[in-house]
Amino acid sequence: MRRRHLALTAVIALACAAMFTGCNCGSKTVAPPLPPLSAVVLTPDVDTLAVGAQRQFVAVALDTDSVAVAGAAIDWTSGDPGVITVSGTGLVTAVGEGVTSLIASAGGRADTSLVAVFVQHGWYAQPSGTTNQLNGVFFQADGRNGWAVGDAGTIVHTGDAGASWGAQTSATSFSLHGVWFTSDVTGFAVGNGGTVMRTRNAGASWTRLLNVNASENLHDVCFADSSHGWVVGANGAIVRTDDGGASWSKQNPTAAQLNSVSFSDTTNGWAVGEGGVIVGTHDGRSWYVVQPGVTAQALKAVWRISNTLAWAGGTAGANPFTTATTDSLQWNLGTFGAANQVFGLHMVDDQTGFAVGSNGQGLVMRTVDGGVLWSSQVSNTSQQLNDVWFVDTLRGWAVGAAGRIVHTSKGGF
Repeated sequence: MRRRHLALTAVIALACAAMFTGCNCGSKTVAPPLPPLSAVVLTPDVDTLAVGAQRQFVAVALDTDSVAVAGAAIDWTSGDPGVITVSGTGLVTAVGEGVTSLIASAGGRADTSLVAVFVQHGWYAQPSGTTNQLNGVFFQADGRNGWAVGDAGTIVHTGDAGASWGAQTSATSFSLHGVWFTSDVTGFAVGNGGTVMRTRNAGASWTRLLNVNASENLHDVCFADSSHGWVVGANGAIVRTDDGGASWSKQNPTAAQLNSVSFSDTTNGWAVGEGGVIVGTHDGRSWYVVQPGVTAQALKAVWRISNTLAWAGGTAGANPFTTATTDSLQWNLGTFGAANQVFGLHMVDDQTGFAVGSNGQGLVMRTVDGGVLWSSQVSNTSQQLNDVWFVDTLRGWAVGAAGRIVHTSKGGF
């Protein structure tokens, strides 16, 4: 629990004094022994820095009477040296994009500040290292490790929030359309010809699964946990695993091509596709077609964030969304604007989400009211965008034609 008993000026003065207090024994400074402490107070609590910027943090040790201890030796620790480094006096340097903790400790007590580091404002291009079209993207929750997949078996990976991307050997020449990781090291990529690739070493190597029993072109993949996953594709194919890919079963609840699938838990999911088809499940196994349909436009993306809330996007600005009724769910039709073709959609929470696609240039749209209104953002690319992934309301990546990757660490602003 933080304690703010001292005025900021007094805290800074004491911290500065601490830098010069101690027993000077030759060339070595020895800090006096610490009395029992009640707390370490670190300021500021939260800070945001651009890469390359520095900020002096201040930490004060308080004794059991909440009096600052002059000359207390503070140990400084960065939660992720790839994001920030810290000197022995609390000077923080922002070295890479991300969000991490800064820890100041002394005498068995510690305090923590949160530090967010960004590269620049708005959306900006990152070098993908490929000119092949990219169709799907996934990032780990740390916002540092991510993968994008695309045509001709392309897989690229970043471990530094996209500052640099490098190719991974996919072991397939089939075009890949979707990617999903179930852990730090286990991931799946799906594509044409019934292709399901799996890695168990964070993409250092990929292996095609031969037990999928599907020959259709596969367009998307989603896992609810490490065991339960679904893949959708042409001819209404839905391929399911309940054991992390050890075995798969297939069904075709519709003849229409399915382009996207999303689950809120291990049983409740939606898939959408051509002709405006929407199929749903309440047990993860049996699927039903939503009748009557709400649009004839092709639906390219769907995101289900809870058992009652889901959004979809497609051609001509089609934007179906769900509302809860007394005993069921109802799909309603909204719009992104008729000139906007939406190919990717990601809701960060029940209010904030992003949609990407094309309207003659790269399209990025954002909502902060649960999809009631969508506003356009400057994408800074002329390339069509096919998929989008956000790790929080600020940090996201969109991928598209000609190997384009654009990124924001400020929510697009």
